[in-house]
Amino acid sequence: MKKMNLLKGVFLAFIAFQFLSCNTEPLTGEFVEEEQNTAEEGQFRALIEGEDYIATSVSATLSEDNRLMITGAKSGGESISLFASNAGVGSFDLSYTYSNNNIAKYYDGSSNLQPYTSADSLAGYGLLNIDVLDLTAQTVTGTFSFVGMRAKLDGDGNPILDNNGDPVLEQVSVTSGAFNEIPFELDETGTGGGDGNGNTNPNNEFFAKVDGFDFIADSLRVYEPMVGDVHMINIEAKNGAGESLRIDIPRSLGVGTHNMVQISDGTNLIALYNDGMGGENLTSNPGTITITEFDLEEGILEATFSFTGTDPLNQSQDTVEVTDGSLVIYFEGVPGATNYFRANVDSAAYEPTDIVVSTDVFNQYPTITITTMLDDQEMVLTFPATITEGSHEMTTEVVEGNEIVGSYTPIFGTSISYVSNPGTLIITNYDFNNGIIEGTFNFTAVDATGQDPTVYQISSGEFLAVLP
Repeated sequence: MKKMNLLKGVFLAFIAFQFLSCNTEPLTGEFVEEEQNTAEEGQFRALIEGEDYIATSVSATLSEDNRLMITGAKSGGESISLFASNAGVGSFDLSYTYSNNNIAKYYDGSSNLQPYTSADSLAGYGLLNIDVLDLTAQTVTGTFSFVGMRAKLDGDGNPILDNNGDPVLEQVSVTSGAFNEIPFELDETGTGGGDGNGNTNPNNEFFAKVDGFDFIADSLRVYEPMVGDVHMINIEAKNGAGESLRIDIPRSLGVGTHNMVQISDGTNLIALYNDGMGGENLTSNPGTITITEFDLEEGILEATFSFTGTDPLNQSQDTVEVTDGSLVIYFEGVPGATNYFRANVDSAAYEPTDIVVSTDVFNQYPTITITTMLDDQEMVLTFPATITEGSHEMTTEVVEGNEIVGSYTPIFGTSISYVSNPGTLIITNYDFNNGIIEGTFNFTAVDATGQDPTVYQISSGEFLAVLP
């Protein structure tokens, strides 16, 4: 089997994790349910803290289990996403809870990569009204408003804590939201963006011990949601006593041992236990997973895991020890989803086996970096995640965040890095839904300071990268 070797982008965020469920009860007393729809046909708009927000791109998906997702995005990583279970004409409470899986999220495109969410556990709330859901024309029309909350971070990206040691929250008010005749695609995979029935392949295997007692799964479901721009694999197991174990795994993880986090916005590696008797969700603190096989093409994940579960909101002093965990999961493979990179350096073949794909944000621009190693050599490509198919000129450094830069280091850790001047990157395919990007490149690598006259010619470059 071909192995995936990607770098996990670890972004600390704050949201209480809940299990999958549905609720379409309207929210009362917070928002006016009959908001006026001011959007033009095909438009998605809102007021964010009173300022106009008009999306430059809009997408919507309706799964076969009636899970609706609508996203209105702008350049620079700013976006609003709405999720509704059991979608149809009516009002939907967006206050995400254990029993209500409807939610709204706002990504502001800043260095704080976590979204503002309407999760009830963070004191968020909101209302979505679906006025028209036309299954023949495949369009949806409605209005929304919500208050989103998230943890406030310091300059190092860590949560700011109050005197009680609890994260300090910040909020955003999104009002007068409207979308009009937005086309939606029908998703017949059954995953519904992470909800619905999920994959119940009979060959799936799952076992663990909870406080020393065997946890035998009566039901085991696998979901493949896309949270923001991150592809996830979520595994949920339940036993006959009603206990639940869930593990959320970024698709960008590769073979090896990885640390779990305790709080996440849905894009991090995390595990969760619930006793099924009204107790709090206990999340990994600490926890690890050791992946022995992660084949994206064939759709196979094999791993062992363990974690200590505690309440991330400190509402409960309960703890649980989950040990001896093991799983073999089969999911929907992605044809061609294997990282590939090659080039010539002064006519000598450069074909690395160590390929790492990572994402970041620079000056509010989301970026993609492909880092490769061959013996002592290193070659790196960095470009904005908003890049489009076609030809693009390279520069010598990333200044604003939307530049395209190539670099070559002949002896990593010893020699300087030589950067693209000039160079060309051609994106030949950008499959956003599957997180796959392909392209070709050529560049002349020089010393950016001009002190070293050495020049390397990087030619016949080509790559395929599976995004985190």
